[in-house]
Amino acid sequence: MTRAGGDVHYRVATAPDHDAVVTLLAELLVELGPPEAAVRVRPLLDVDLRAALAAPTVRVFLAEDAGTPVGLSRADVLSSDPIFRLRDDHRCGYVDQMYVRPTYRDRGVGQRLLELCEGWFRAQGIGHALLHAAPRALRFYARAGYLSNREMFKRL
Repeated sequence: MTRAGGDVHYRVATAPDHDAVVTLLAELLVELGPPEAAVRVRPLLDVDLRAALAAPTVRVFLAEDAGTPVGLSRADVLSSDPIFRLRDDHRCGYVDQMYVRPTYRDRGVGQRLLELCEGWFRAQGIGHALLHAAPRALRFYARAGYLSNREMFKRL
């Protein structure tokens, strides 16, 4: 177990952590909004997280304070991202979800969760990481060295 930032401990989530991970992701959905999207996506989390927690190409990291989950990050290894199709290694790391409960923000928890994803990617021999950031998180990721790239999004 890794310890940093006071009493917050960090570890890899496993199948018994499923409900805690779903709870944190449901909080993230509500925060990101809109409410109808959270209602639509929430029922899909159960199956998605069961598969993710069992997949060798995914790691979910938990931050806990006194055994209570306070944040998470999800690292996925992508092997068919079109951005990397012309490179020798077609794989890239994708930070799929990051969430820290509001009362634990600005305490280094998110930074440590991101570092855990990046460290796992490096251990897999992956030299690139991608993510999609909510507009309010852009500065957080920029401070961690992430650069804005070509991807744009439009809801159709």
